[in-house]
Amino acid sequence: MKSGKLFWGFFLLTVGALFLLTKYDIIGTGFGFVWDLWPLIFVFWGALVIFKESFVRPVISALFGIFIAMLLFGIVDNGIGSIDFSEVPGTYTEYYTEDFDGAIKTADMEINSGAGLFIIKNVSDKLVEGKAKGGLAEYDFETWKDEENANVKFNLHKRNFNFFKGRMKNQLEISLNPNPVWSLRFNIGASKSNFDLSEYKVRDVELHTGAATSRMKLGDKNDSTDVHIEMGAATVNVEVPSGSGCSINSDMALSSREFPGFTKKSEGNYETENFESSKKKIFVHVNGGLATIKVSRY
Repeated sequence: MKSGKLFWGFFLLTVGALFLLTKYDIIGTGFGFVWDLWPLIFVFWGALVIFKESFVRPVISALFGIFIAMLLFGIVDNGIGSIDFSEVPGTYTEYYTEDFDGAIKTADMEINSGAGLFIIKNVSDKLVEGKAKGGLAEYDFETWKDEENANVKFNLHKRNFNFFKGRMKNQLEISLNPNPVWSLRFNIGASKSNFDLSEYKVRDVELHTGAATSRMKLGDKNDSTDVHIEMGAATVNVEVPSGSGCSINSDMALSSREFPGFTKKSEGNYETENFESSKKKIFVHVNGGLATIKVSRY
C-alpha cells in the first residue's frame, strides 16, 4: 500500500476514534502535551526522506498520520475544552459530606478514579464536601477517625453502563476544611484536574496519573510540604508561593521542563534562591516519561 494512503487512513481513523472516545468520556484528558512535541513533525519528515525507498516507510507514514491527528485534535480540544457542558438535563449528581470534629488535627484523603475532571477549591466548615456529576460519577465514599486523625476516601464505583445512552461524564468537585494538616493522594487516569490547595495546610501530596492535564496550586500554610508526582504522557503545572523555598528533584525521560526562578544545582535538581533561608519549604519530586512539567512561583 502506498505511504500516502497509509498516512491519510491512519489520520482519519485516529481523528474519528479520538472524537468518539472523548464524546463518551472513555478518555477525559487534554492533549496539550502533544502540542509540546510539535518538533517531532521534522523528525517524521526527515525519516520519510531518509527511508524513501525502504520497507519501513509505510510504518513511518502510519505513525506520522497518528501523530498529526493527535496534534490537531489537541489544538481543537484545548480551544473548546474549557466549555462546561455538565449542567445538562438528566445529568447524574451525587453529594458527599462529613462533619468536622474539632479534635481532628490531621487528615488523609485519597481519590481513586479513572478518566474524568477533578477539582479541589474553596474551604468548607465540614471536614469534606464533594459533588459528583455525570453518568460515571458515582463514588464509594468512606470516612473514619483514629483518635486525632481523620480519613477520607473516594473510590469510583464500578458498575455496568451503556456507552450509547449519552455522554458518560465523571466530574468530581471537592472542598476541604482548612484546620487539619492534610495528606492527599490522587490515583487518576486520563484526566483533567485543577487542585487549588493554597488555603490548606498540606503536609504531602501524591499525584499518580496517566495521560493528563493537571494544575496544582500550593500554599504556605504548613512549614513543610512534600509533593510526589508520577505521570505518563501528561502536562503538569505546579504553582508555589514565592515566599517559600522550593527544591525540585526530577527524573524524566523525553520530557519538557520549565522551572522559571529556579537555579540548577545538579542533574535533575533545582532550587529557588531562598531555599536555604526560608522557614517554609516545598519539596517537589517528579518522575515521568513523555511529559511536560512546569513549576512556577506566584
